[in-house]
Amino acid sequence: MSRQEFLQRLRDALTGEVQGNVIEENIRYYDEYIRTEASRGATEEEVIDSIGDPRLIARTIIDASEDAGDESYGGRDYDSFNRSGQTIYEEESRSSRNFHYVDLNKWYWKLLAAVVIVLFFFLIFSIISGIFAILVPLMGPILLILLVLWFLCGIRR
Repeated sequence: MSRQEFLQRLRDALTGEVQGNVIEENIRYYDEYIRTEASRGATEEEVIDSIGDPRLIARTIIDASEDAGDESYGGRDYDSFNRSGQTIYEEESRSSRNFHYVDLNKWYWKLLAAVVIVLFFFLIFSIISGIFAILVPLMGPILLILLVLWFLCGIRR
């Protein structure tokens, strides 16, 4: 089987099963892989025989895409793997960007957010009640002084 036949069979098996960007990425990958191995001295037929049946490869790609929920950001979908088998996250961590992915849809992140919100409101309530705790004992004498001043000003008139 030639490279073009292999790629066309792979494309046909993937069409309608996964998104177009997944198809194109895999076609580019296998095309580049076959060309690279052929440039190292192997024939295209030997390389294609070592890869295996394009329908089996397509089934693996489809299964990986379905397991990932196609475009879910919560999981590691097929698109997150590069040609060397490393995930994008592992590859990026070696570069200067240091990209790190955190899935905030887990139950413990939601619980943490709820605890933080409760603690925030508790802090606000504590501050307000602390202010009132300081002002309430002072309010008696202040009101008494204002009452005396009002009374004295009222007598002078």
